[in-house]
Amino acid sequence: MKASYFVSLVSLVLLTLIMGTPARAYNIGELLDAAARQPAVALSELASREARLQKDKSTAALYPKINLFGKAEAYNSPTNLRPMPPTEVNVAAGDPLPFSRTIGRYGINLNLPLYVEPLFALQEKMKLLSEKARISQRITVISRKASVVALNSAFQYLVDLDAAIDARLKSLTKTREDVSIKVRNGRSPETELIKLNNLMLELKQQKNALAIKILNIQRDIQRLTDLSVKQPVAMVRAAKITTAGGFIEVNRDEKEVAAAKKEVERRRSAKYPSLILQGTISDNVGEAYNTDDEISRSYNFAILTLNFPLFDKTLSVDENIARLQLKKSRQKLANTIIELKALANNLKDRQPVVAKSIELARQAVSNDNHLLAVAKIAYKSGRTTTEEYLRYETQVLSAEAALHKAIDDQWQITVKQAVLYGIDIEGVVK
Repeated sequence: MKASYFVSLVSLVLLTLIMGTPARAYNIGELLDAAARQPAVALSELASREARLQKDKSTAALYPKINLFGKAEAYNSPTNLRPMPPTEVNVAAGDPLPFSRTIGRYGINLNLPLYVEPLFALQEKMKLLSEKARISQRITVISRKASVVALNSAFQYLVDLDAAIDARLKSLTKTREDVSIKVRNGRSPETELIKLNNLMLELKQQKNALAIKILNIQRDIQRLTDLSVKQPVAMVRAAKITTAGGFIEVNRDEKEVAAAKKEVERRRSAKYPSLILQGTISDNVGEAYNTDDEISRSYNFAILTLNFPLFDKTLSVDENIARLQLKKSRQKLANTIIELKALANNLKDRQPVVAKSIELARQAVSNDNHLLAVAKIAYKSGRTTTEEYLRYETQVLSAEAALHKAIDDQWQITVKQAVLYGIDIEGVVK
């Protein structure tokens, strides 16, 4: 008894190892979370972070630049450590002259833009581009999550359609068994059986085509989530799509137009005067050439520079280029608005139509199933032809396919609206 139990246990373990661990079942939340963690999303996040750093860099250009410096200089003739007034040294008394063939200089210098208008315009431009990058990153995340939901809905449609075909094959298999008996008994011609076999063959071909589509869906889901999903996951609507925020792509393109305006301002302001403060605090050391004594002289100064560009043709050309880019960005924005309005109106108009399609398809499925049941009885009793009976079988399949497709269409509308209005689909489905 114990040996038999042991053999059974070993057999069970071996069977488990052979069959392998079953594929894990995921929920929609896990798929969406996985989609948000993929490298493509990380790339968009890095691009957004880079844009923020570019904004910080433009702001940093307004801050003073302070540097420590040290120099070692060698000359072939004595050179002054710094400009020297004539009365500084009494040569007759043998004072060391501040001239040396080798000079060491060290100290601190300062460069501060007091008024450089292009820097202020650049700061505003980079701020706008940073906001645009943040919106683009959000679009990436929303689009990938929405794609997962769209693919899962399409996956469910294909699986439901495959199940509907299986139901019809099961029904036809039962009918074929009855017809086979009649053919063997000579009560029906063999052509009746061939007609049934042809329809079943056609349905099997459809199943095979569906299998290929399902494999493609699974591939696309794995590409977005890096998860192997063997079956569609359940999902229901948890909230409605709100349109209060407007089109997210329009918001993004508006930032691009505003940034292009700032670029025009920056190019134009390059013709304005600029005011820059420079200063240095330094000490200069060497060996007096006339006495060989160690000498040291400090040399501190501040310079306030006003630059006014009188003529620079490249500045005008750069401004014209910026104006052209502004026109292009405005045209792009106008085109985006036209396209998204058309899409939004289409989706809004389709919603009640698709909802009606679902209602009608459910009625059609119920009616066609009833007619099929009647047709089966009539066919068995010889009161209807094989062609007529097969027509009812295909009608049921067509009605079920229409129902599942309408449900998928409803999900596709929801997904497109979520992307259109920049709504995280994770808050819409559960």
